[in-house]
Amino acid sequence: MKLMPEYAQILIVGVVYKESWAWYITEREYWFLNIEMEDRFGIELLNELTAEYFLHKIEEYKVSTIQLTSMIVELNDVFQNYDEVLEFLPTIYVDFDKRELFSLFPEPIYFENYVPEGWIGEYKDFFELVPGTERYWIVDNENLFDQLYKRLGVIQ
Repeated sequence: MKLMPEYAQILIVGVVYKESWAWYITEREYWFLNIEMEDRFGIELLNELTAEYFLHKIEEYKVSTIQLTSMIVELNDVFQNYDEVLEFLPTIYVDFDKRELFSLFPEPIYFENYVPEGWIGEYKDFFELVPGTERYWIVDNENLFDQLYKRLGVIQ
């Protein structure tokens, strides 16, 4: 069952595990890494030791870079405000190999404060950490988000 991003509820998350990149569109609650949640398949602590089991369980929420790009392109004319564009920004970056979580969550919920001991958790722009081939918002060297912001009058 594929989900569509929804502002501050259903998030686009970039994940690195065993040196492999993947995008997921999931409920936000999954990404409070050090909090036990019933709906996280009984995983009390989501870290590098439980990642494989967890990622297997959320396989149905995995999306390709091409799928994400297509979503933005198809919805380009539909976007009416900044919040609708925000839904399609990557919100969380989790690197299970390096034990890092970076968040750009737009509301006052601090995923970066809920990381396992020994992990780095920060609120910061992680877009440069996304491999060039996985930057779904770049098409023909053009930033689709910048184009949308210009159309909506957010930037000049």
